[in-house]
Amino acid sequence: YRVETNTDEQGADGESFDVNLDVTLDPLAENNGDTNISDSGETNSKTREEISKEDEQYSMLQSNLRQLYQSARNHSHPSKVNILLRTVPQSAQIESMFPIFGLSRSLVEDHPNLRHTYRNLRQGLERKNKEAATAGMARLNPFEVGKFIMESLNEVLSRSASLSGDGNASITVVAQVSINCKEIFCVRDVESGEIIQGYEDGQPRDVTHLVRFEMVLKERLVGAEDEEAEDGEWEMQIGRWQISDWDDILDGNVFFT
Repeated sequence: YRVETNTDEQGADGESFDVNLDVTLDPLAENNGDTNISDSGETNSKTREEISKEDEQYSMLQSNLRQLYQSARNHSHPSKVNILLRTVPQSAQIESMFPIFGLSRSLVEDHPNLRHTYRNLRQGLERKNKEAATAGMARLNPFEVGKFIMESLNEVLSRSASLSGDGNASITVVAQVSINCKEIFCVRDVESGEIIQGYEDGQPRDVTHLVRFEMVLKERLVGAEDEEAEDGEWEMQIGRWQISDWDDILDGNVFFT
């Protein structure tokens, strides 16, 4: 693609935008195949496999999301299109936040069997209930359920620490945030003038985007033999937030089910 970008920070009416994108994309000839082309037109042969885990953790977008946009770029509208996106975030609200104990994307990639960790935990709890019913007992009471879950999570964290290579257990925090914006969006076929997506009137509209973030925490269980430890406390390393999905275009980009 050849990309022409308007980098002005204000629209035609003088209004300021936090994101002000005005690009024209010109598709390459088909004989270029699957070669990746940078915005400057230079060939970029670096594949996902060549990106180190150290580099991946500092990327703002998770690799599956990046691949989706690269694929869209390689198989997009066959004619020259103009994309106009101007947006101003107005407010944000956390919709949900939860931890995935003992798992991270990199750990699941290295050990695919870990993907079903929580499905196996649920099935284990169901077996416990069936065993209790077979023995003529009622279902597990809340204390017994809590005990089973805590013991299972301790096993998950211990396994995570042993597989990580550095003795640290992983915990992935997943947060979903609604971001309310004033937005102008229009995709136009340059040759025909047809509006492919969005609106051509240039008027800002109220739009809410649901953005999914992930952060990996690393924890090491401090043992009683550690002189600096107090009552077996956890030591924690805090990672960086990474966008793993927005507006459910990857159906949540879930890695743990």
